[in-house]
Amino acid sequence: MSPAMAAKGEVHLKARPLGATKHPSPSVSRPLEAPMKRIRLALLGALLITINAAAGEISFLTHNLEGQVYTDQNGELRGIKHSGKRAFNIEVVRELMLTMKHPTQFLEVPFARGMQMVTSSNDLALFNVSRTLDRENIVKWVGPIQKESDYFYEMKSAPTGISKLDDARKVSSICVLNGAIHHKILSSYNFSNIYTNVSYVGCFNMLKKGRVDLTVSAASTVLSKLKEAEISPDQIQQTPVVLLVSEGYIAFSSNIPDSTIDKWQEALDHLKDSGEYEKLYQLYFLPDD
Repeated sequence: MSPAMAAKGEVHLKARPLGATKHPSPSVSRPLEAPMKRIRLALLGALLITINAAAGEISFLTHNLEGQVYTDQNGELRGIKHSGKRAFNIEVVRELMLTMKHPTQFLEVPFARGMQMVTSSNDLALFNVSRTLDRENIVKWVGPIQKESDYFYEMKSAPTGISKLDDARKVSSICVLNGAIHHKILSSYNFSNIYTNVSYVGCFNMLKKGRVDLTVSAASTVLSKLKEAEISPDQIQQTPVVLLVSEGYIAFSSNIPDSTIDKWQEALDHLKDSGEYEKLYQLYFLPDD
């Protein structure tokens, strides 16, 4: 079922204010994480937040874009068509920004850092975030922007044989995104075999190398993660075990007035009612036929 039908402090930035992937123009191969580039992007990210704060505007953070975005000719971050959830989220939030007459700027940060920032600093928004009980009252919410089911995945060459959640306790290690919903759920169930990574792509690479037995992913985005990790889908298989069915939201700093939150929610509701949300879903979330 389409998600359109689902629902009517310390800041050390390792960030990409405009995105690192140029698309579709090819580029000369060069190191992407050179020290000077990291420093420059961190400073640009800090500057973006400072400028927006001075102007009384909300700075939008996102995470784990992993090959689903590019920087267009205007220097703006855009989703790559038919590449998955992250591209879809970028385009949905961008449409909301246009409706709200808000600058279409995004800053990419690791998820755990983004959560720390949005819960401890003013005038920030982070997406995509799962709305859980422990987060409910520490931020303000707009959404959902999508809904999906998340499964455990394993190597075909090393099947774990799990058929229910409790079976996953018996494997040596499970890789999850640090601080994200999968991490929190397994921790709340007192799993002792959790291994964290800063990206889902990193988790799949660890799975391929045999360093972990399982990882978790939304079924809708697993192919894009495997592509980014340069892993053939034939090497991986989905287990029958669902960890959760989740809805993704935009989390806003708690200082932002409820009246402002209501306007962003109204903009999202209108996007869904108008049919534009479904068009974006077809164009960006779903794979190309």
